[in-house]
Amino acid sequence: MNPSHLIAALIAQTQAQVPLPSPDPLGYPVPAILLQILSYFTLGLHFIAVNFTLGGLIYLVWTKIRKVDNGASEFLSSSLPLGFSYLVTLGIPPLLFVQVMYGQMFYSSSVIIGAFWILVVPLLILAYGMLYLNKLKKDTRPNTRLVILGISLLAMLTIGFIYVNNLTLSMTPGMWMEKYTANPAGSQLNHGEPTLFARYALFMSPALVVAGAALVLVGILRSKWRGDDAGVPIHELGMKGHLIGRVATLAAAGALISTLPKEFLDTLMAGPGKLFLIFGVGLAALSTAMVVVAAQKKGTVFGIIGIVLMVLEVIMFIAVRDFLRQIYLAEFFKFEDVPVHEQWGMVGIFVASMVAGLALLIVLTVKVSKSAIARYKESHAA
Repeated sequence: MNPSHLIAALIAQTQAQVPLPSPDPLGYPVPAILLQILSYFTLGLHFIAVNFTLGGLIYLVWTKIRKVDNGASEFLSSSLPLGFSYLVTLGIPPLLFVQVMYGQMFYSSSVIIGAFWILVVPLLILAYGMLYLNKLKKDTRPNTRLVILGISLLAMLTIGFIYVNNLTLSMTPGMWMEKYTANPAGSQLNHGEPTLFARYALFMSPALVVAGAALVLVGILRSKWRGDDAGVPIHELGMKGHLIGRVATLAAAGALISTLPKEFLDTLMAGPGKLFLIFGVGLAALSTAMVVVAAQKKGTVFGIIGIVLMVLEVIMFIAVRDFLRQIYLAEFFKFEDVPVHEQWGMVGIFVASMVAGLALLIVLTVKVSKSAIARYKESHAA
């Protein structure tokens, strides 16, 4: 048989029966609902760190392009390496939860785009290294720093694009054999996925929202520390970026809705996903309102409330995203089909370790912040 005919026959065969790997025979250590809750919480923290770091990097590149020194670049240059470390640390738990809950789908899609997937680690190292180089480099030439920051930004945007390709492919097992037989070396991405670019835009655009809110808070605090309007340019930049990010996120959400299969969208809106979506939109509106009030009244309390609401908002939308993934996979996989072999002791150890780790991160962040504040006050003392 001609090789091309053999491939066509294989594809036709898999359309009738997808060769989906079976779930882990060990099953789930706790009921799936608890795994979902933990994954939403940990992924929410990871996304906040991602959005702050990526958004902050975008703002920093913008200040270098415009050659504007409004104080934001000083804060971002020193804080982004720390944000990146949180990004990596907080990214491990949700990745483990994906492997536990959707392992057979996630591993399969990772193999299919393997040549790109394996690039994630060196790209992470490159992006992280460039942020530290920018922080430590004594060369003050703006073009040199712009190149360094541009490399870091491009690396982060590429990582995001690879992740979106992998995760969208993991939700469409019906496409696996066709893509694998077309390119067994794994040197292809999820071309042809109608929601790919809308999902990518929706994944990237909140970065301006989160980092913008952080700049608003930093600008307000800086003005209070110095007793003048030194922080006004910072919180104005953050406010503009925050609102632009909100508009971009709405546009990306609209684009995604327009590209989703209608039957999937109808199923989502007929289930609990609708309630989480409503809560998410409401929290987004309240969060932005708090940030606007903070910027106008220069009130740190409003800014902090806005950021807390933003974290809850992100968790709500993560839940919606997961419900949509379950709808995509309904034909191939259901949580109910996976046995539960309860191991509460192991889960207890994980939760205790997670709480202790988060407490340690909070303590370290407070210490670093206090030290940075003291240095700032000392260097700008009258």
